Amino acid sequence: MVHGCWLQGGRGGGSCCGVFVGILALVGTVVSVTVSLVLSIIDVIQLTQLVLSLAACLTSLMTLVHVCGRRTAAAAPPRAALVDLLLLASLAGVVALASFDALAAHDERQRTSVVVSVVVVAQSVFQTGVVAVAVRRRVPSTTPSRACSWRQTVALLAACTVSMWLMEVLRCAGLTTHSSHAVRVYTARTYHTIVLVLAPVAIFHRFVTVVCLLVMWKQTTVHTTTVL
Repeated sequence: MVHGCWLQGGRGGGSCCGVFVGILALVGTVVSVTVSLVLSIIDVIQLTQLVLSLAACLTSLMTLVHVCGRRTAAAAPPRAALVDLLLLASLAGVVALASFDALAAHDERQRTSVVVSVVVVAQSVFQTGVVAVAVRRRVPSTTPSRACSWRQTVALLAACTVSMWLMEVLRCAGLTTHSSHAVRVYTARTYHTIVLVLAPVAIFHRFVTVVCLLVMWKQTTVHTTTVL
């Protein structure tokens, strides 16, 4: 059914299916966070983060397939170097925060948390690489169905990134406690300082990534280089 909607969207030139699934991801994230806060079930947030990261990895792979079919632009976009700098610098915050969680989870023998942290790091690095490459590729003249498939993929990837951005915001605000094992390892004050320093950087990384994806989504109908 979803596959049929994905194909039918191409005839209309829209991206309804990607947006629809993306909205479901956002709603699911809000529901899971709410349940976790109300019932104090830590595993719910961890499971949601794992599912979002895996979905983003799969969607990034689909995006990479589309990108490989494009030609490299003759000249790099004017602000491509600045975008690369922002993406790479802010990526360090995501990797560092997840690494602290993974080390603490390993000491506490929390295997699920270790897996989640490793998947988050892999997803963030892979997605950042895909986005950095995509902004340097020229959008070719394609059939409406293929153009719509690209828009759907980018829309879904953006929605997953927004969902992860929401979780980082709540974490920075101190509303989630899904890293309680890290508090036991680093002490509450030390881990609170780590979150205060690195979480805003991780939030900024998600924000920059979403902006890049939205620009890529918008530029699909224009057969030019995606200019940021």
